[in-house]
Amino acid sequence: MSGQPELPFVEALMPPISPEGRSGPRLWVRRLVIFRDRQTVIRDISLKPGLNIIWTPDMSSSGALAHGSGKTTFCRLLRACLGEQGFATKGQRERLVSHLPDGFFAAEVLIDGVCWVAVRSLGMSGNDYVAQVDSIEEVIERGHQPGDHKVIDPLVISSFFSVFQEDPLPEVGLDRTWDIFRAWLTRDQECRLADILAWRSSRTQTHSRAQELGQKAKLAMVRLALRALDPQERAAATREQELKDAIEAELRLRAYQKRRYEEDLKAVRQALGVGDDVGFEDAIDQKGLLSLAKAKLADAMRGSVSKAPDITSIFARRDELEEEHRALTEERQKLDTEATIKREKATGLRSEADLGEIDISQGKVKVCPVCRIRVDDALAKGCGISLEPCDLSARRAEITDQLTQAETLDGEATVAEQKAQQIKVQIQELAPRRRVLKKDAEAAQKAIQAASVMTEEAQTRVYEARRTLDDVRSLHAATPALRSGASSNPEMEKVREQLDAGRRRAQGAIKMLEDKYQAIMTAWLPAGVTGLVRLDGHGLEVDAEFSGRGEVSTAALDSLKIVAFDLAALHMAAEEKADLPAFLIHDSPREADLDGRLYERLFELVSQWEKVSGTPAFQYIVTTTTAPPPELQGAPYTRLEMRSTPSEQRLFRVDL
Repeated sequence: MSGQPELPFVEALMPPISPEGRSGPRLWVRRLVIFRDRQTVIRDISLKPGLNIIWTPDMSSSGALAHGSGKTTFCRLLRACLGEQGFATKGQRERLVSHLPDGFFAAEVLIDGVCWVAVRSLGMSGNDYVAQVDSIEEVIERGHQPGDHKVIDPLVISSFFSVFQEDPLPEVGLDRTWDIFRAWLTRDQECRLADILAWRSSRTQTHSRAQELGQKAKLAMVRLALRALDPQERAAATREQELKDAIEAELRLRAYQKRRYEEDLKAVRQALGVGDDVGFEDAIDQKGLLSLAKAKLADAMRGSVSKAPDITSIFARRDELEEEHRALTEERQKLDTEATIKREKATGLRSEADLGEIDISQGKVKVCPVCRIRVDDALAKGCGISLEPCDLSARRAEITDQLTQAETLDGEATVAEQKAQQIKVQIQELAPRRRVLKKDAEAAQKAIQAASVMTEEAQTRVYEARRTLDDVRSLHAATPALRSGASSNPEMEKVREQLDAGRRRAQGAIKMLEDKYQAIMTAWLPAGVTGLVRLDGHGLEVDAEFSGRGEVSTAALDSLKIVAFDLAALHMAAEEKADLPAFLIHDSPREADLDGRLYERLFELVSQWEKVSGTPAFQYIVTTTTAPPPELQGAPYTRLEMRSTPSEQRLFRVDL
């Protein structure tokens, strides 16, 4: 029709041709076997290079559901044998442990013609390993041995991703490279083919790094695999990110500075008691902030400060009086002590004299005052203790002397007591003077404190006024910089030119991908469809346009765009024009509203690649509830047929 725009000529996509000397895929899965225990096989599923269909027929007419047979679990088991850590959710693992406590599964994975058998436990993890043997039966017989690998990832990385060894993507690292590409080549069914970079859903609990990796890093990995990202562009992208981070940091700093500027400006206006209309400079009708701040500082510095009273003489008189009081008190205590001692000594002398007088003059029995022996006995028999005879006259003289001494001591004690009493009177006379001086000292102390407070307040006023003036000057100086816009960044412009140049250099690989993508879309939708692959500063985008209808955006056709993109990458990998294994799994890629005939063309297209090329250089595994074309049902294309009911026809032949 004349009203239809002319469509570009699209060359039919030929089957992928592997390099000379290459026969078959470099990586493919030959068998997957599920064991109840070491002696009992639940499933033994053979796969092949090329197209492998896992089919659960639609049983809606019988009232049974096609879902729930185990298609997604089958894909998850394959992914686990290819190195993915998690192949089931926590609830699914618990059910597997309950029904198959000794169960495990194994896959024969061929890498460049060498068979590696990966063994994974269905129950509790811990007995997982990868061994280089010829078959699953051999690994079951030999068991786990020293030297076996824990996972297959290092083997795949060394075979396919040596190009990344010198300069791996920092966000991924070399050891996680296969983890990321495995996520792309074996998309989660839960992601619903929503985007070319939607690979793993957090709901599946795979613990893949792809669940956390940002879109920018994923895009870089895809471009690296498609050989559409060179070191120069990567270096420019790294520098661009550094500059972006610096610019964002500068913008955050400017925003912070602006906020602080506004807060500080509001504070100085409040301190000066003016409104928002007052600027820094003087106006015709009002003073500016600078003048107001200077005036406030001058007023604060002129403020009077009370002079503290001189209390030196008061404290000196108080100290002298206290010293006099102390000396009198000590003298009185000394006299009191002296009088007490002399009184006690006089009393002792009188007691001794009285006792001697009794012994001499009273009673009929006279007793020796020295040894307390009766004198009559001592005179009659002789004293056995003293060698001297008892001299009563001397004893009487001694008693007289004791009494005399006692009188003298009493007199001295009386004199001391009289002096102490006189000093007591003197101390009492000091009390009024002490009270007066105490009040004077307290009053002086209060005066000092009051003067100190006033001085501190005056100093505070000066400090605050000076600080306000400093703040006004700082804000005034900062105003031009804050009002100016963000500075241009010539280096950023240069780096972005380098990025544009890198994307232009990548157009060769992108054009190759686009040609294959467009040919696949044309094979599916021959009625005027154009496939587009765009790489620009916003990312990598795949589109499909119909003549006269514009962009197609329904969910069904959007999913076809993702499938076509993956198949185009698979085609490039099979021809070794991409750094990827030519391996792909699609788990139920058909959306419900996609026409069945269009969906059949997916199988027909890939099967044609296989038929023409002999031994295919790729492996494509697809699960479906939609019946494949009749010629593809059964061997060699349909490798496994399951049903959700009865349970014996499910993947594990049991209702989990």
